[in-house]
Amino acid sequence: MTRGIESVAGASPAERTADVCIIGSGCGGATAARVLAEAGREVVVLEEGPDRTGMELTQRDGEMYDQIYMDRGGRATEDLAVTVLSARVLGGGGVINACDVVPLSEGVLAHWRRAFGLSDLTDAAIAPFARAALEDLSASRITEAQMNEANLLLQRGTERLGWAGERMMHNRVGCAGMGTCLIGCPLNAKRNPRFVAIPAAIEAGATFLTRARAVGIEGATGDTKTVVARTLDERGYHEVGDLRVRAPIVIVACNAVASAQLLLRSGIGSRHVGQNLILQPQLPIVAFFDQPVIGFRGIPQAYAVTEFEREDHPDHGLWGFRIEAVMGTPGIVSTLLPYVGSENGEMMGQYDRIAASLLLVPDEPSGSVSAGATGRPVIRYAHREENKRRLRDAAHAASRIYLAAGAREVMIPNVPPVRIRSERDLGLLDEMVLRAASAPLVSAHQQGTVRMGTSADEGGADPDGLVYGTNRVYVMDASIFPSSASSHTMTPIITMARYLATKLAA
Repeated sequence: MTRGIESVAGASPAERTADVCIIGSGCGGATAARVLAEAGREVVVLEEGPDRTGMELTQRDGEMYDQIYMDRGGRATEDLAVTVLSARVLGGGGVINACDVVPLSEGVLAHWRRAFGLSDLTDAAIAPFARAALEDLSASRITEAQMNEANLLLQRGTERLGWAGERMMHNRVGCAGMGTCLIGCPLNAKRNPRFVAIPAAIEAGATFLTRARAVGIEGATGDTKTVVARTLDERGYHEVGDLRVRAPIVIVACNAVASAQLLLRSGIGSRHVGQNLILQPQLPIVAFFDQPVIGFRGIPQAYAVTEFEREDHPDHGLWGFRIEAVMGTPGIVSTLLPYVGSENGEMMGQYDRIAASLLLVPDEPSGSVSAGATGRPVIRYAHREENKRRLRDAAHAASRIYLAAGAREVMIPNVPPVRIRSERDLGLLDEMVLRAASAPLVSAHQQGTVRMGTSADEGGADPDGLVYGTNRVYVMDASIFPSSASSHTMTPIITMARYLATKLAA
């Protein structure tokens, strides 16, 4: 047992007390734990997943998706149209992401003030917490020397077309380019909450309990709340015991799906809880080259095409679309290709000649989360035609970029696949229907299910993160964002958690 981190796997019924009980140990929960523990509060954090660091992150797809992803990476919307990826591990999404640091922009904050009345969220009020988030992450700009060939191909094509792009910021220190970011870094090179906020919180006296699944909050209107949890077995497959944590303050920070589900199961919150879900569905695009690309070595996401992205749209805030290079390990790549059997094997035989990108298209709140009768959340999402149109526009732009970079073929892995061999084929993209479950859409940045609002008629939580209708039950994760905060939510979550937890500590 690491100091301050205790596995309760297989534990018999138990009860604990604290000043603050936090549910979830990711960017929001770990940051809040640090701030409140350093302010002198006794903090207990519950985490459903295990603690996995170093060589325990084995670089093996099957083991890692099983152990550090929610539902083994298989969580999806009710119609199976969008795979909903989220972490189940101490440190949360920062353990499994591609280390993309994209801050909360002034344009988005202006939209939140204008459209949702969140007048306290001024640039000046948020700026110190945004700076602290970048410091927490040891954020830096990816250097030219760190760009692998897959990212350089996206950059070359973009520059040949005269479009804007950038080397991204990231939170790696000591990266060796192993390329397995999406299933954890065995070198512990990610400056994520597991190696920054959690050690700081522990140093200040916080306790983190792993393999503890919160299932309800009792007494949400009283002075003391009870968080009801189930302890899991060592592998996290079965509930085996009970745990109750009594605290006057509860902070929910489980991610936008699980936080809403927990509040709904507990019967607390306004009518907005579980509504206004933002999934930011991303569509992969694959380019095949004659020469080796070796996109699975080095930093997967290092270059972004920003030509078509807008951060200050008057009606939406973050809008347009963004194209980013990406690469995964063989397991996830093979599942995203629109073939099976020998055809899939033939495609994977070209794994070393693939350059891939994600088309990131911000969406309006278009879905909901319900508690589900089986203990699993039900995620519903209406993929709007306007969002599909921008996905087609992004596919058009990305295809042109890769053709300009010398690709012999570009494929959008829809069913049926769209295969582009020259600009004469670009019209095929206009006919792409994007029916439910026909395209491998992926959501990695769920937001909005307990959005902040100035009243219970406008949102699920007030501008301090307090859940309406409760006495000191707060939400401090991406659930509170009323619109897309960023193309990557790690930095905005840390920023807002620092801001809200500091207000609470005061």
